[in-house]
Amino acid sequence: MEYDGIRQIDYSTGFKEPIVLCLGFFDCVHRGHNALVQRARLFAKIECAKCAVFTFTDNPLSRLGKGDKEIFTYEERLFRLWQLGADVVVKAQPDEKFFATKADEFLDNLFERFNIVAVTAGTDYTYGAGAAGNADTLKEYCRKHGAYCYIVDMIEYAQGKKIASREIREMVKNGEIERVNALMPLPYIVAGKVVKGRHDGAAIGTPTANVDIPDEKLPVASGVYDTNVLIDGVRLRAVTNVGEHPTFGDSHYNVESYILHWKDNIYGKFIVVEFLKRLRDVKKFDTKEELSAQIAKDVAEVLGRKS
Repeated sequence: MEYDGIRQIDYSTGFKEPIVLCLGFFDCVHRGHNALVQRARLFAKIECAKCAVFTFTDNPLSRLGKGDKEIFTYEERLFRLWQLGADVVVKAQPDEKFFATKADEFLDNLFERFNIVAVTAGTDYTYGAGAAGNADTLKEYCRKHGAYCYIVDMIEYAQGKKIASREIREMVKNGEIERVNALMPLPYIVAGKVVKGRHDGAAIGTPTANVDIPDEKLPVASGVYDTNVLIDGVRLRAVTNVGEHPTFGDSHYNVESYILHWKDNIYGKFIVVEFLKRLRDVKKFDTKEELSAQIAKDVAEVLGRKS
């Protein structure tokens, strides 16, 4: 199956073409994850191989004790890995059977099913039941099986502070999008199909695109954001409201974007919302006219952005 130019291969079936495999979960694809992907791309080019990335199709976080919601869903990870130049995603179902797999058995399965010429992983990488395998045992296994192994140091964003998904998770919850983006190779995204909403925006002359948010997605903090929206490969500026709509008496959380200079019907389309900056809190306005005036100010701020 092809998804935006990236090929998905099931962990249980394998792939015969030579690959350089990045190992990890890649839950938010931060700058540290990107370092693994770029190292793999470089070596894959030298070896005439494909750059492949291992990840999970569903949410494994509760089993791993790392929270309940994903920073990026599987679909979002696919899109981001494609943006970063990966050729193949090796996808695994994070079920009880997978997490019961012993460390050596996990690597045996990979090397038997895939044509692996090299692997990349971070210094904090663990694998196998009980996280029994680590970067050192991975290097030893690869040495015995004739594959290169590149262990990439974690990247610091400040003196003594290394980029970690748990910190990015808290920043997303707090709406600190500019801090989040400083730790990512590309802006934070919310992606999904456009679904029909209440049409409140259309009623005041600012029709919006509502994105269907899966339950497993970690919610970004409520607020109004400066964003870009990608539709069919076109990037357009937008103002995105996240959360409730108190002016209209709607307390439901959703993500809806007023896409500037776009008039076509996009219901059912897969779009990607890139978050750039939090503009303000969501607030209740006494009249629709006051809300329209505030949206005009939000639009002016977005249009004043240099890039």
